Amino acid sequence: MARPATVKRVHAAVLGLAERSGPGALTMEGIAAEAGVGKQTLYRTWPSVHALLFDALAAESAAVEASEGPVAVLDLLRATIEELATEPRSSLLRMLAASIQTDAAIAEQFHARLLQPQQAQIGRLVAADGYAHPEQATELLLAPLLYRWFLRLPPLTERELRDHVEAVRGLHRAHG
Repeated sequence: MARPATVKRVHAAVLGLAERSGPGALTMEGIAAEAGVGKQTLYRTWPSVHALLFDALAAESAAVEASEGPVAVLDLLRATIEELATEPRSSLLRMLAASIQTDAAIAEQFHARLLQPQQAQIGRLVAADGYAHPEQATELLLAPLLYRWFLRLPPLTERELRDHVEAVRGLHRAHG
């Protein structure tokens, strides 16, 4: 395992290289050169470019600080839409989405380090907003955002997002 300072340098190299040159520029050789480390240092900690990319994105991913209630849910969903729509993050996430389909270890890490914490954060916000089943509401709230991103459809507009949150709130409270 690389030292924490080396890990930070490698993460910065991955994200910097992707920002400047796109996801196609991510190779172990290029990342090692960018970070000023040997390839063997990378391979001792990360078995592949995809694993390294995932680790860098997971480390970078910070929780959005928000107050409780409907506004907080909207803020967090807006931040999710922004993250999915902004390059190079969008392309990097697509690269990871493809690797999740064939690499069980990356899929497991994705669920544990990115998806579940995001779902838990949204779950806490919707629970504070009075939802009896926050896990179900969280999936209903996230589904169209991810569906549109996955199929390369336009993201929800502000009005569509507000209507969506209200529809989930109404459905949940009607059947909660």
